[in-house]
Amino acid sequence: MEYVALGCRSLVALLFLVSAASKLRGRSAYADFLAATRRLAPPWPPVRVAAATVVAAELAIVVLVAVPGTVQAGFALAMGLLAAFTCAIAAALRRAERAPCACFGASDRPLGHGHVARNLILMAVSALGLLTYAPVTGDVAAMLTAVAAGAVAAIVVALGDDLIDLFSPTA
Repeated sequence: MEYVALGCRSLVALLFLVSAASKLRGRSAYADFLAATRRLAPPWPPVRVAAATVVAAELAIVVLVAVPGTVQAGFALAMGLLAAFTCAIAAALRRAERAPCACFGASDRPLGHGHVARNLILMAVSALGLLTYAPVTGDVAAMLTAVAAGAVAAIVVALGDDLIDLFSPTA
């Protein structure tokens, strides 16, 4: 099970790194993220505080799941942040807010139930990593395979909206 947890660590760390980097890559990217936060977040705390807190939490998750002594805290923080994202998306859908989310950079795909499902799956991955975590020892090839599998899964998730658009029939 240590390799399952290692794959989960790889997926979660890379996904939150991509998410934070997509928001911090420039003024325009951060402005887009602020606009998305304004549409999705509750009126309090102020949008700038909420946005900065999200980015700080995303970066903290990357560090926490990478350091052996803090992995479980990282998975717990990931589950909490994903739960908050899921609630914000569900609330936006109830308000018929369908603007694109800035989850992994600019996107044209409007919010939908697929975003909620994605977050629930990522919460399950984080819970699996939390429950199966053990220090990794042993087979280097198995460790590399687990890390690579998590990285591939993270790429698929981060590019999910684009992949759906690519393979969806055009109207």
